[in-house]
Amino acid sequence: FFCNEEITANIMKPKGRPLSPSRATMIANTVLFVAALCSITAPIHGFQVSPPLAVLKMSKKNRPSVVNLPMDSGGGDDATTAKPISQPTSINLPLVLTNLANQAFIGSTIWTGGAGYQTLVEHANFDSGAVLLGVAGVIPLLLLSRKIETSESPYVSGLNLSTNMAVLKLFGPKARPVLALAISVLLAGVTGITEETVFRGQSLPTFANNYFEGDYLAGAVCSTLLFAILHTNPLGFFKSRDAFIDNSTLLILQLINGSTFCLLYLATGNLAVSIIAHALYDTYTFYKTHLVDVAGQMEYAERETSMPTCSSDKVEKMWIENRGEQWLKDAKQAFYLMDTNKDGTLSRKELRIALYSYGIYLSRAQSELVEEAADTDQSGSIEFDEYLDYIGPPGSQYKAVKYTLFGPT
Repeated sequence: FFCNEEITANIMKPKGRPLSPSRATMIANTVLFVAALCSITAPIHGFQVSPPLAVLKMSKKNRPSVVNLPMDSGGGDDATTAKPISQPTSINLPLVLTNLANQAFIGSTIWTGGAGYQTLVEHANFDSGAVLLGVAGVIPLLLLSRKIETSESPYVSGLNLSTNMAVLKLFGPKARPVLALAISVLLAGVTGITEETVFRGQSLPTFANNYFEGDYLAGAVCSTLLFAILHTNPLGFFKSRDAFIDNSTLLILQLINGSTFCLLYLATGNLAVSIIAHALYDTYTFYKTHLVDVAGQMEYAERETSMPTCSSDKVEKMWIENRGEQWLKDAKQAFYLMDTNKDGTLSRKELRIALYSYGIYLSRAQSELVEEAADTDQSGSIEFDEYLDYIGPPGSQYKAVKYTLFGPT
């Protein structure tokens, strides 16, 4: 990305007002850098939920907008649960290689011994102190990430879902502890080296020295803003309200991440610290999402679905006779996919978060009404028999929730 100064000055020299070689180079490099990153990082990091397909649209006052994510329900409104679009069943090696190739392109001067490599050699010292500071520096980000993962706020539901879908597409639905860890470390390590060298090691001083007369604080702000913007899908802001919310949430999160990495670099003067923190954060995101949120949850649901889970054989036979064996199997799968703490029951929070995945957006008060209607023994959680009693008569989650909130329509 870094052009020869003399050639660049001749190419970019406007009539009547010659540019200095250094300033012309800076402008050319900035344009090339932003154009390249926009074309590459947006599809990778700009996770967003595709425009939803309307299933229920309740637009009257105090009614939520209930929509279904783009899934194949296999049965319209009568379906007990929507079935996700088919995903790869093994490691998606082409996607892994594509991500690595993208990072190699972004950091081409690192891997070819150019300016990026010189920046890395001069400003990164991978000693024990850098490791300790990197580990300490990433802890606040991991705590924030955990808070987001367990939040029932509708503003982060799209971010959580799209992250899960992206990791599912990358690693598949089966847990692969060793291979997934190796790939996570590889992707995270390459990404940490590339992005910290480019954004903190090169963009920050470039902005500071060429735009703000050596003001590194201003350079930090600009490089962090660029980092955050390029980790979203800019076009997503204009697609729909949901896409705007998802991208805005992602932008805020990336501003926090970028600011943290930037602060680590400025406070220590060692690029290795921010590289280590960045790599650890990405490793956690890849590996934990795969092993716990995606593969772990899917294997738990599959295991429980294959077992008798009603309170008695009599109850199970009754539902098979009334609704069919496939309906009961789908109901089991939906229930245990929602049971994220794997205790065999659904809490109000688990139910509300899970319904986001099916496009049903409830306020806290509305989710309390649904829990009250479903939890017939008032135990504080919904057991599987209660879940069947709740969704069984209307035939689906959509109709059951709709009936609870609005009555017969």
